[in-house]
Amino acid sequence: MTKTLFQKYFTDSFFLNAPLVINAAIALVTLPIILANLPIADYGKWQFVLSFQVWVIVFSGTNITFASKRGIAKGLDGTFIYAFLKRFKLFFCISSLILFVAFYFKFSGNLIFSYLITIIGLYLIFGYLFQISFLQFLIAKKRFKEWSIWQILISSVSLIGSAIIASLTKNIVYFALFQLGSITILSWIGWFWIVKKEKLIESYKRGEIDKECVPYGLKLIPVDLVTVTSGKLSHFIIGPFFGFSNLAIFSVANKLRDAIANLIKSARPLLYTDFARKGKEELIRIVNPYLIKIGMVGAGVVAISIVAGWIYIQFLLPPSFHQAIVYFCILTLGLPAGVITIILHTVLESHLRHKELTIANIIPNLIKIILILALGYWGKIIGVCLALTISMWISFIFYYIVIFKPTFLLIKP
Repeated sequence: MTKTLFQKYFTDSFFLNAPLVINAAIALVTLPIILANLPIADYGKWQFVLSFQVWVIVFSGTNITFASKRGIAKGLDGTFIYAFLKRFKLFFCISSLILFVAFYFKFSGNLIFSYLITIIGLYLIFGYLFQISFLQFLIAKKRFKEWSIWQILISSVSLIGSAIIASLTKNIVYFALFQLGSITILSWIGWFWIVKKEKLIESYKRGEIDKECVPYGLKLIPVDLVTVTSGKLSHFIIGPFFGFSNLAIFSVANKLRDAIANLIKSARPLLYTDFARKGKEELIRIVNPYLIKIGMVGAGVVAISIVAGWIYIQFLLPPSFHQAIVYFCILTLGLPAGVITIILHTVLESHLRHKELTIANIIPNLIKIILILALGYWGKIIGVCLALTISMWISFIFYYIVIFKPTFLLIKP
């Protein structure tokens, strides 16, 4: 299995993982600088606002952009503009509401939240959609080298620049403004470069469009809403109820776990186009024999991660963040399940199987929400960490059932 995957995907895998490794390394270097210079409570508020941003993005139909890759992969390049315009209209409405929320916080006297939410609202209109759209276009075309260069450029400028701003100003607002402002400017450059070079407007005018991406994305909004709510509920609970300083500590552990998870998630764009070109039943036959081996790889990742994470937190982060070691160790125990789940998710996503994706996401994530509330009440932040880890294994079980045992849930194979 290892030899086959190495021969088939080595070059593409290199370019997909290069920005993840490089950006993770830059983040690990800049994080101690940021944490040492920003007030811990303000950093916690920023993490809370970022979680709010992820949550509201759901209402724009996240999967519209992801599903547009299928049309682009088949040569229907006008799908890029079609999906972009559909989501842009939704983002305009969402951002307008966000700016009203920012005004509310300003009038209530909470200026930090007001400024941070305003930055988020403007970024969603002028930055986020441009960034995600042109990067997904490159993935659909399997132009992983160009994708890699842009990812490294955008993330490195944002991370290094915001760390410098934090050390010079010690102000969370200036830090956030540079972080998202730099991403916005570079994303505009990348978006217009793609549109002009590939003549995407002309393709759109010729009607070279896969219009299924829009209804598919809209149908999955309820699924995404439950998924993101369950994923960010921990931040929404810890910040208001246990303090934004504690949220800052938890977010560090979560960031380190996410850095590892992002390496695992690189399999998703790497495999997407090839999966889309194969039949669903054929894919199932190919994937099934390797699940145990993939899980074993995940277990090895956990062991290495725990050791590396302990060393990093203990010796590089300020003492006030050392409690993050406990949280990090608990969170990483769900990674073996996450490795397998990513592969199974790509099987369904590449064939726009929204019914199976709905079942595989809504039920486990509803369970996840219940676990976070129950274990969070019982064990506070440690309870929340346990809930997140247990829910990853539950998610894997449901993905396995909908793909390999669909009749168990009364799904037509």
